[in-house]
Amino acid sequence: MKKILLIVLSLLPLTLMAEDMIERSWRPHEIRIGYGDPMFETMVWHNSPTYFTLEKTLNYRYSGHIFAEYHYRPNAWFSYGGQIDYQQVWWTRESLDSEGEFEYTPCNFYDISVMPTIRFTFFWSEWVNLYCGMGAGLLINGGTEKDYKGHQVAFAPVLDLRLLGLSIGKDMFFGTVDFGGMISLLNGNAIYMVGSRVFSASLGVRF
Repeated sequence: MKKILLIVLSLLPLTLMAEDMIERSWRPHEIRIGYGDPMFETMVWHNSPTYFTLEKTLNYRYSGHIFAEYHYRPNAWFSYGGQIDYQQVWWTRESLDSEGEFEYTPCNFYDISVMPTIRFTFFWSEWVNLYCGMGAGLLINGGTEKDYKGHQVAFAPVLDLRLLGLSIGKDMFFGTVDFGGMISLLNGNAIYMVGSRVFSASLGVRF
């Protein structure tokens, strides 16, 4: 009797997992809409020192990373899809005109990242999934400013690493929290992101 009880208890987690895998197979599609922190942007682009200069930057504002993602899950541990990530930074440039008067110019830049993405789930249960993943694609940078080559719109590769993700939710609806970072650069003169969007959260639906 004890042996039978031990066998049943040992198989119970596998049974629950198998049931969850079957239920997930009924809803292989996932759509997420989320927000990521602007920590990198706030450290790199910020107000000029308060001492007098002929030109300085003021009043920085940050959108953070707003993203949408679609994934298809062919099995319980792997999914693939694509993501679009958007962020923007605004500020005001204060400078002296030819008559010695201050003038204020609104400025901004934006980054749009388009990436195919993959995800690996290494723990799953009825309510909780743990996963990691990555994406790689194209970043489009534009706005009022020009880069060191005089281009107002620039293109660069972008890499997104999701080192650890937590998904909570049963059936159709779920929420996620991710830890990782986005990187996009061409060289030392064209650095768009390094360790950006470290933390992100999203709401999603399976169908």
